Parts: sequence; C-alpha cells; structure tokens
Amino acid sequence: MSPWRKWARIVSAVALLCLGALLTYRHNASSAVAPASSGNVFWRVAEGPSTSQNKPLKAPKLSNQLVRKHALNNTIIIAFANANHIDYAFNWLTYVFANNITNYLVGAVDPTTARTLSKAGVNVFSMYNNAANGAVEMPEGDLAFLSPGFLSIGLHKLALIRTILGYKVDLVCSDVDTVWLQNPLPYFARFPEANILASSDATAPTHDDEGLENPQVIGRHDLNIGVMMLRCTKNMTLFVDAWQQQLQRKDAQHWDQEEFNALLRINMFKNHFSWWDHTDPWDRVYKPKATVAQNKRVVWAFDHSVTVGVLPVSMFANGHIFFVQKLYEKLRSPLHVVHANFIGGGFKRHRFREAQLWLYDKPAYYSVDHLLSFDMRTLQPPANWLHLNSRHRVQFHLESIGTQLQQFWNAAGAAVALNRTLILPQFTCYCDELWYWSLEVNPGYKCRYVGARNQTLPFQCPHDMVVNLLQLDDVPAKFGAAVKYRESTFLDNPRTPQAIKDNVTRIRLQMPDQLPEPLPNQVPVQASQHLPEHLRVQRQLQQMAEPIVTQMPVSWTVTETELRDTLSQYQSHRVLHMTDMGHVILNSYRGWDKRRSHASLDRWRFLLFAFVH
Repeated sequence: MSPWRKWARIVSAVALLCLGALLTYRHNASSAVAPASSGNVFWRVAEGPSTSQNKPLKAPKLSNQLVRKHALNNTIIIAFANANHIDYAFNWLTYVFANNITNYLVGAVDPTTARTLSKAGVNVFSMYNNAANGAVEMPEGDLAFLSPGFLSIGLHKLALIRTILGYKVDLVCSDVDTVWLQNPLPYFARFPEANILASSDATAPTHDDEGLENPQVIGRHDLNIGVMMLRCTKNMTLFVDAWQQQLQRKDAQHWDQEEFNALLRINMFKNHFSWWDHTDPWDRVYKPKATVAQNKRVVWAFDHSVTVGVLPVSMFANGHIFFVQKLYEKLRSPLHVVHANFIGGGFKRHRFREAQLWLYDKPAYYSVDHLLSFDMRTLQPPANWLHLNSRHRVQFHLESIGTQLQQFWNAAGAAVALNRTLILPQFTCYCDELWYWSLEVNPGYKCRYVGARNQTLPFQCPHDMVVNLLQLDDVPAKFGAAVKYRESTFLDNPRTPQAIKDNVTRIRLQMPDQLPEPLPNQVPVQASQHLPEHLRVQRQLQQMAEPIVTQMPVSWTVTETELRDTLSQYQSHRVLHMTDMGHVILNSYRGWDKRRSHASLDRWRFLLFAFVH
C-alpha cells in the first residue's frame, strides 16, 4: 500500500470518529439534563440573544407525520404552554429529559412560546392559527381559573386531542404544572384493559398497594385531566366527539374537566347522591354497574362504551396529597407524578421550590447574600386535643396561627430594617385551610379537608395557606417596604453555595429583666423538611455553637434604627439566625425611617390569609 493511501485511510478514520463524537454530543445535549444540584440551564435560552435579526424560528403545525416522527410504541405525550408559563414548561421538560423520555410534543399557544421552545431544541408544534382548532387565535397571558380564556383554551386542547386520536395513536396528556419523577408509561402499560387512565382529585387512597384506585372514587371525587392516557379505539373517538359537543354548546361556558367527568358518569353507577347531600363523600358507597372481568378496578363508563381506571393518588399525587398531607411519607409508594393543583396559580412555583422540585431558577437566586432566619414557636395543643369538637379546634388553630403570624411580622420587619432576605419559617397548622367547612358543612370533618381521612393534624402547612406571598415584595409604592424572601428549605438545597450554609451566626436577643416571659405553652417548631427518599438532601448537620447573646439597649419595643445599630457588628455575616423573634417587637408607630417604612403596616393588610377564608 502506498504511503499516501495509508495516510488517506488514517485521515478518513479520524474524520469518522470526530463526526461520531459530534453526533453523540449533540444527541446527549438534547436528551439529557444536568443533575438537580447544578440546576436547569433552560433559563439561558429564554434570556439569550434575540433572533429577530436572524431567520425567525417557526414551530411546525400539528400533522400525522410530526406525531409519527416522535411517537414511541404508538404513544405520544402532549403538553401545552404559553409565554406566561414557559418556565413551567421548561421545568416539566427537565424531568421528562431526566427520565430519557423522547416521545413528547409541546403545543405552543403563541408565537413567542413557539420561538423560545424551538430555540431550546424542544419538540414543539404551533397551536395558534392551526387547522386543528379552526384557525382561531389562542388566548394568551395568565389565564385565571374558570376565566373565559381558561375555558376557551380547553376547547382548543380538545380539538387537538381529537385530531391526534385520528392519527391512530395512543395519547398521554400532561399539564406543565406537573413534575414527572418517574416515567409513568411503564405503569400505564400494566393496564391495557383501561381505555382511559386518569389522575384523581381524591384526598385519600382506597388501597395501600400499587394498583389502581377503587372505581367508587369516581363518584366521590372528580378525575383530573392534568395527567391522563387515552387509548385510541372507536368508542374513544366517539367519547371525545361527545366531549367536544358539550364544550361547544352556545348557552354557557363549560370547563373541559367538568364535562369529562359528567360524560364518564353516564350510567356508570347503580346509585346516586344529590348535590345538597353534605355527608362526607368517603361515606358514600357507589356501586358500579359493570367492571372489566380481568381487573375489577377498571369500570365501564360513558354508557358502557369505554373503560376507565383511576391512577393511585399515592403515586400520581395531587396538590393536597403531596404538599399538604405528604402521603408518600406514610405509604412509601413510588412517586411517579406530582401535580400542583389544589393551589392558587401564583403560589405553585413557591410550592415546587419548597419541595426542591423547581429547577428553573438562575444560579443567582441561590447566591443571595445577607439572609435572616429564625426559630418559629407555636402554641402547645391542649391535653384533650383529640377529643375537641370542630369549633374548639378551629378556635385553637386561629389562636396558634395568630401567635406565629406575630413572630413572622417581627421577623419580616427585622429583615426590612437590616436589608436582609428573610428565609421563611415553617408554619404549623392545626386545621386545613378550609377549616370553615367544619363549621358550616360537616362538623365531622374536624378541621380536615373533605374526604382527607389520612390527614394528620397538626401539620406543617404550606406558606400560602397563611400568608399572601405574592404581595410580600410587589409594588412597594402601594404596599410599603418590600420583604425579600426565600423558601424555608433554602439552606438545605444542594444548589445553595456551601459558603452560605457554613456562614450562619445564631443570635439570641436578650431583653431587659422586666420583660414578660414568653407564654408558658409555647414550644419551638422543629424545622425539618420531609422529601421523597430519592430527593431527600443528606445534609451534614454540625454541632452549632451557643448563640451569641446580644443585649437590647432600650425597652422591649425597638425602632428600626435601634435594631440596625445593635446588630451592625454582624453586618458582613451571610446568615443571621434569630433563636426567638417573640420578644423583638418592632415599633412601627415611632422611630421607623419614613422613607422606607412609613407604609409598611399597609402591606400587612393584604398579606394574611388565615383569618379571611
């Protein structure tokens, strides 16, 4: 062989190796994500250089070819997003990629979303000006629950579902305010006898195994279409056609999920309960007319036309099951999906952050300096707590929340005075946020949510059950000095720099001897955050030194300036942890800097949720 041929072969081999490495790199970059400890890099796409000077990035229209291109085992996963919820879409996609799921498509409601998703290399199609929705402009913005825009988008989604089923593929629909901790498709495959598999708004499980829920739950609680699978059959298309007709009626606006449940329940049960029956839904016994022979937990629905299975709430958790009851801690079921429902739209991001399931924040969010935290103290329940009736439980709950809110008020004021970011405390609730149902609907609930018989009282309740977080730091000109804050699990998050975690200074403000002692039945709340075992952060707890004792210079009510001067020597410390905020009463009526704090009290009128339900 001549030398030049030998070198030509060597060069060719090197070129092929480089090409292979490049293709492998591009594949990995598009199908894998960084681990949770390093966070999500999608935010760089959203804030990258504008593409307006280049050729516009366009999303393709929905087509049979597009669906077939991305489908796997004749199944396609569909989600929808608009520009106002693009961060939800990227957070959902992070978990989809982490589970090596490739058979998905995201419907872009508007051109901005389409360009952003296309730029990120996401499998996307356009929902706007699409033949599948009749060339109707899609609603944009933050669509409030049951608003006209919210209801109309359901009709567009349903038209797309009908179109995709017409391509003869099975369909999995997911809201983007969900987190897919595990790939649910293998679980769905265990129940081929079910034409429909859907999550549930049930607040308690019917079984402690990993099978489907008892079909009685469909009578007690609505199925939730935020996570559902529709298998393509002839009767399924007939069901979706009827579903569309219900939503297209001219006499009223209809919610797609409400009509979904109403249609499925046609001739499903032998008995019915009236809407004004206030008995606990869990006491109602619904008798299905027919179940599937091979699985008694799959029931015939829609006038014996389609079969339905209810996904277990212990594995496909709704917002109450996961964030409030934390049922996964008791049953140890393998969590597959968490859905942030049962929550006002503005608080979902915070709930995810608190559970360390939100991966879209920039690194700067975790690098914040000058933090303030404190130990929350709560009232000790009376000895006869378990035997109290609903009214007395509510009274104690409100008293306890009032004690905690006073400490929160003091800590938030101190954070403003010291120009620090407040690490939110963990509130202890002795009643669910719908405590008034126990007084007005059914005293048998005893402060629990409807049907939530496994709900443990008291419990560490989400912040938005007590405080309006949306108005902590917005519109300072209207509501007063802004309170910057982070979630209570901030120092346990692996994305928070270790240098911040290691620089915590504990301070106890010692008041004059004539001050009244704290209430004798106040006990500190243990600041522990329970997470699923595969997400739990193994934080190395070190022996903390005794707190620094600082004598307050004046009376037990202090001004902003006095507090700032007293703690000025710790100004460079990254985290100040106050062991007790109960004694630090910030006197907002005298001595506060009028420039910043004159309207501070106005903000609190808009903050408190616990007493206004």
